[in-house]
Amino acid sequence: MVRLVLFLMIGVCCQVCVTPPALGADALTALKRFSDFSTIDITRLLEGEILSQRGSLMNFPNGISSQFCFATPTSPAETARRLRKWDPTGCTSLKVYVSRRLSNPCELREFSNLSLYLDPGHRPIKRFFDQTMATSAGKSGPNLTRSEARDLAGCVGKDADPKTLGACWARLLFARASDFQRTGFAGTLPYESGETTVNPSSQIRSMLQEQVRITREFAPLLKRAGLVSDGEGVSPLRPDCFWSLFEADHRATLNLGAMYELNVGDRRQLLSIEYYVSGTYYASATLYEIWPFRYGGRTGSLIWRGDLFAAPQLRFTKGIERIASGAIMIQEIKKEVRCFQESLAYP
Repeated sequence: MVRLVLFLMIGVCCQVCVTPPALGADALTALKRFSDFSTIDITRLLEGEILSQRGSLMNFPNGISSQFCFATPTSPAETARRLRKWDPTGCTSLKVYVSRRLSNPCELREFSNLSLYLDPGHRPIKRFFDQTMATSAGKSGPNLTRSEARDLAGCVGKDADPKTLGACWARLLFARASDFQRTGFAGTLPYESGETTVNPSSQIRSMLQEQVRITREFAPLLKRAGLVSDGEGVSPLRPDCFWSLFEADHRATLNLGAMYELNVGDRRQLLSIEYYVSGTYYASATLYEIWPFRYGGRTGSLIWRGDLFAAPQLRFTKGIERIASGAIMIQEIKKEVRCFQESLAYP
């Protein structure tokens, strides 16, 4: 359900080799058409290996991308269902404090338990507290509009009590989530706390524009999700919306997201978006394509996953620094994939 990555995103390295009959010509043709994987070794995937490929460098200065390939023993329909309902808090290595799906329309009470996870004795939470307490009408560490920064500062005042801080953030998240559910990506508010104004939806669209083959492969899904401008006349998809509190770059971070699913023949496509992140990075998008496979009497799903991250620090990282950032992040994304695979052992 939620796309949990710390801070940036990472490139991935993978080369795979596959026998066409094992996956079917359609899956292989599609993989070669839009992904960076030219061949796939299904045996390695069935042994649990997670293959990866680092994305090419973007002209968009804030962006970075990666691709993964892995397998599950469940059908595409069941794999997609489990992705949509997955609760990452069960995997402690991901450092997700809480992750909750929202009703549509959402209600304020669905954010009310936020304060239960705000223990200022925990260093990442303390950093989040300090950042919130330092927010004013003219200054904000979190990604907020100027109006939100002013309202948050007025709501919290000098009261560092977790209940107060949690209630103030709950109202802010509720307002943003409600706007998104009503108007989609057209209504995402900008971040105005830095030197420049940043719109998270525009950041995602800018990255997609550079992924021409991927965007073409997922065009129907992207149009019906409202991310592609020429989506007029198509029926919109109703997403699963969620919010989370997790650790990113050693500090507690809040996000709001949405996941979309589209059936395409015998396969499934999913799109998971973080359209609000309180800090460290601006926005992210994760795409999944899930095919059925049959190999040596075993059946299941082959999953391609592509990640796009927009982060302010990327603008200043070049060469070795960017490669190092990718190397760290690939391990985090693989950790997430591994946790999801292990969750499939339980109903």
